[in-house]
Amino acid sequence: MRRLCPWLLALAGCAHAPVESAAPGWKFLNASQRTEEIQFRTDQRLRRATVTEVGARGPDLDLKRAQGKLQGTSYVDRPVELELKGNEMVGRVAGDSFDLTLTPDGSETRATGLVAGLPSTFWLSPGRIRGSIGQCSFDLVWGAASYSGARTCGPQSDVVTLLLPPALASWSDPEVASLLAIFAQR
Repeated sequence: MRRLCPWLLALAGCAHAPVESAAPGWKFLNASQRTEEIQFRTDQRLRRATVTEVGARGPDLDLKRAQGKLQGTSYVDRPVELELKGNEMVGRVAGDSFDLTLTPDGSETRATGLVAGLPSTFWLSPGRIRGSIGQCSFDLVWGAASYSGARTCGPQSDVVTLLLPPALASWSDPEVASLLAIFAQR
């Protein structure tokens, strides 16, 4: 009988099945492994920002998160002034009314209200993100460490890939839904 090297046994003991989400205790959504950025990729554009407990910053976003508020800019020059009120985020983004209320809806969470001044309703869960945000509708499914699927804005359709970093698990659910709604704007 052949003897196995002790280091090979040690390596075999470390092997395990891949972890689906880097934030396994987060029940709201799944998080992508090995990323610090939220990334929203379409056929034509990549929007991204590094997420920490105190905010999100990148080429398209500079948000500070403190005392129940998200403040800063999106897309370089659009002011963001949002305030957390229980299960709701209210305020203005780019001068337009923003008001999202989150409620449980079976195994999903429903976000309803105004985004960019337009009625919006979308559902979030670890397995799927779907619904309408402003002028666009989405249907994204979790798999291969990201959400992917289709976005339709008027006559234009895009393939979308969304990566969520584990750091978002430290944000409140209304803050995360608001960040997604800001990123989803055309």
